Amino acid sequence: MRQGYMPKKDDEFFNFQGNLNNTVVANAVAWGIPAGAVTAFTASRTAYEPVYHKSQDKGHRTQQDVSKHRQLRKVYQKEIEVFVNAWLRYNAAVTDDEMDGMKIPRRDFEPSPHPPIDDIPLVGPRAQGGGDLEFRVRVTEDSNKPSMHPAANLIEFRFTILEPGDIPPTDENDYPKKEVSSRAKFTLALGLKNTGKKFWGIFRWVNVRKPRTAGHWTEPISVVIA
Repeated sequence: MRQGYMPKKDDEFFNFQGNLNNTVVANAVAWGIPAGAVTAFTASRTAYEPVYHKSQDKGHRTQQDVSKHRQLRKVYQKEIEVFVNAWLRYNAAVTDDEMDGMKIPRRDFEPSPHPPIDDIPLVGPRAQGGGDLEFRVRVTEDSNKPSMHPAANLIEFRFTILEPGDIPPTDENDYPKKEVSSRAKFTLALGLKNTGKKFWGIFRWVNVRKPRTAGHWTEPISVVIA
């Protein structure tokens, strides 16, 4: 699914993104969307809307205002596409009527002709202090630098925070927190309240446009939060 479903006219796109944000916020819990993903998504709206309004003020706007809006809208559209594909498009909790209400094309569950991703990501976690963890993920063939699998566009990971000595879940569905990253090197902010505790997580490659090709999960990976 491409960005072609988004309105081309600025005012129509403004209404589209506002409706999408409002609907996501109202239904995030029921749809199982992590709070962190919702917060990041709504932050993009907060950044975009003032720029939009400024670009529409014909009496006071400058060429720089118009150009800034044009550039930010391109970035925002991509963020919407990533969010929709990651949390809405293939989310069984979202009904077809709800997809229609958000003006997102209904999902296509026809069997995928694409082969599955066989590679299991290699994950290097590192505590950065302040409750932040940095992750460097790479494919098996790359020996040192972070890299995305060529058939994937996201890294999906599920995790939990436990006290040292606690045993992590053995089933992938028992990890309570779910996140994704479109980058092979990323930081997860867990806050000072979790320092001294242990992060346990499992990771896999996914392609949001070809969900049936998702790779295998890693073994549980742990790091002490500092």
